[in-house]
Amino acid sequence: MKFSFFSWILLVVVLSGQLHAQEQPVLWYEQPAKIWTDALPVGNGRLAAMIYGKTGKEQIQLNEETIWAGTRVDDINPGAKSHLKEIQELLFKEKNKEAYDLTKKYMLGTPPEIRSYQTLGDLFIEWMDSAAATTDYKRSLDIGQSVHTTSFTRNGRKLTGEIFISSPADMMVIRVSIPGGKINCNISLERERDAVITARGNRLLMNGRIKDENEPVKFGPIGDHMKFAAIAEVKNTGGKITVAGNKLEVRDATEFVIVFTAASDYNLTELDSDPAIEPMKICESIIAKNSRKNYTALKKEHLAEYQPLFGSLQFQLGGETHPELPTDKRLRWFNDGGKDMGLVPLYFQYGRYLLLSSSRYPAKLPANLQGKWNPYFNAPWQSDYHTNINLQMNYWPVDLANVSVSAQPLANFMQAMIPPGKSAAEKMYGAGGWMMHHTTDIYGRTAINTDPIWATSPLAGAWMALSIYDHYDFTRDRKYLVNYAYPLMKSATDFILDFLVHDPDGQLVTAPSMSPENGFYLPVDTVYRNVVTYGPSIDIQIIRELFGALRATASVTGLTNEYIQRMNEVEKKLPPTKINSYGGIQEWIRDYREEEPGHRHMSQLFGLYPGTTLTKDTSLMRAARVTIEHRLKYGGGHTGWSRAWMINFYARLKDGPTAYYHLSQLLNKSTLPNLFDNHPPFQIDGNFGGTAGIAEMLIQSHNGKIELLPALPPEWPAGRIIGLKARGGYIVELSWKDGKLADCKIYSSTGEPVVVSYKGKEVKMQIPALDTRSAKDLAGF
Repeated sequence: MKFSFFSWILLVVVLSGQLHAQEQPVLWYEQPAKIWTDALPVGNGRLAAMIYGKTGKEQIQLNEETIWAGTRVDDINPGAKSHLKEIQELLFKEKNKEAYDLTKKYMLGTPPEIRSYQTLGDLFIEWMDSAAATTDYKRSLDIGQSVHTTSFTRNGRKLTGEIFISSPADMMVIRVSIPGGKINCNISLERERDAVITARGNRLLMNGRIKDENEPVKFGPIGDHMKFAAIAEVKNTGGKITVAGNKLEVRDATEFVIVFTAASDYNLTELDSDPAIEPMKICESIIAKNSRKNYTALKKEHLAEYQPLFGSLQFQLGGETHPELPTDKRLRWFNDGGKDMGLVPLYFQYGRYLLLSSSRYPAKLPANLQGKWNPYFNAPWQSDYHTNINLQMNYWPVDLANVSVSAQPLANFMQAMIPPGKSAAEKMYGAGGWMMHHTTDIYGRTAINTDPIWATSPLAGAWMALSIYDHYDFTRDRKYLVNYAYPLMKSATDFILDFLVHDPDGQLVTAPSMSPENGFYLPVDTVYRNVVTYGPSIDIQIIRELFGALRATASVTGLTNEYIQRMNEVEKKLPPTKINSYGGIQEWIRDYREEEPGHRHMSQLFGLYPGTTLTKDTSLMRAARVTIEHRLKYGGGHTGWSRAWMINFYARLKDGPTAYYHLSQLLNKSTLPNLFDNHPPFQIDGNFGGTAGIAEMLIQSHNGKIELLPALPPEWPAGRIIGLKARGGYIVELSWKDGKLADCKIYSSTGEPVVVSYKGKEVKMQIPALDTRSAKDLAGF
């Protein structure tokens, strides 16, 4: 039978309807949020909000993805290239401290740090009858609809507030109603700095410009930089709206609707503010475009766009569930040992929801360290883009968990990073191609940031190129490969081929570099903590992974045989993966004593996950397990994202029970009441890493085959998941019972042959393009 994408959605709906007691994916609570991490997130990729659900003065904290302090600046240290050889020679002589000192003096960015992603402000709705008692309170977030609802009864009338952020309309929409009653409230828009708010007619208008005032040597130029604007327009049913200072007063209405949007003068192509862009005109245009749509039409349009994206995957585990418990109590129940087979699917689907809400059109930018939700002017780690694992982790589930539409903002941003990355390659290393280090912002910073002990990661760009390639590997979208993935991969490889240098043993290595973010001691000095080194294991694994991926594109991209041969010759001269003194994967070029055995990073295991180079050798897989156990013995996995990485590691090791243990620890120790990941503080990569880990336990496709239920834990004896993606253009439906595969259907978008594996048994299948087949029937699993 012939299939289209929408046919697949229909199949998901039909099959999911056959599941017993299908639980609706809803987070809900019996009390308003007291603090920001109790509030609930909504977003359309570009706009984002955190909703408190307060009964006295409702607070909705607002974000627009481009509201960043700072401006475009060339941060390349002018002394970098002329001192590169000297730094390399010092490293080869194990004079690491001297090499670090020169790296800090001549390669650290100028300026060395970036400014922060910022909150846009807050929208407040202050109820005039808030002194009266409330009953029947409930706030909820239906992630299947991306709609937040708050309801309570006061003075004998039920007030209901609904909020969603529409992608088609590019607006937040709020409806408040009291059937049979009257609404009296004041509505205000607030921002603590750099903005003027005025009330005019039925609108609140925000006009602002970020003024950077402090530490230009550290952060970059001071002065008036990014311009931004916002509009909140209120339409009432019954009663009236009047202006009171910079607020709007709503009196005696039975219902009102607020539409809100915001914009800045940011230009992604330029990676900078653009004086030709007028933010208020953008806001006016968005409001005008939707002016004839009532609330019902706006919601219908929103659901028509969102629900097929979210509904492309359904997940259920068989057994006892407790959706009747509020989510905070449900989490506590689970963490105290209570049985709830619905919580893990809810957490998994929440990760998909967060990715859709922080990274899909109309977004220009990818999800940052906090997705798009940030209440601060100076956020933890500036809420920036860390590219030594964190940004990559944000997109680990993007295709596997079937939210592929979320991949495009990342591809757009990385494409825009090519010009500054090429400048960094040439000015810092005298190399062709493009590169970046471990931190960037929306203005395209590429130099070593903050301090070389954190940021000397010259192959962070190569890792990002692999993240872009992975979307092609899943979808087989040739246009995407040619326009986005291949230019990044080829240019990153150009940089590597020029950057590699012979070490004293004749090997080709990266220098200077580091193994994020652990330190080590030299045999001659057991006191001084070293970080800057040459040829760390993560770099060599990234190079091998990138070379393999680039070779795999040759039939589509026309990569020449001469270039492939050059990569092959270089690869032969790379250092081999070594086993260290305790039987684990060696982290550095020598078997140095590590400074922090329980470090949160496990960079030497890139080749286990998300890479694949370690998975092809059983002895290296055993060593990888030893490495993880060593880290855990000394307290590793203690941050949210690090624990999420553990789930993926053990899934790749086919160890379902231990993968599940780390999932339970992620929920127990690193998950906030609103199910946000807690680093601490909140950092969204742990949510996305956890979502990817759950999927990896159920399906893997990284070594040229689709492996079914590779790390199924005994805690999940029965279940069904419909809509997981596999590399090669496949979508998979799986069900299992008593811990064994019950059924499997595979849909192919490409018609490529595929090997399907289950418990060591393999079968090669040929599924015609746009068709579906039962793997269980054909293979006899």
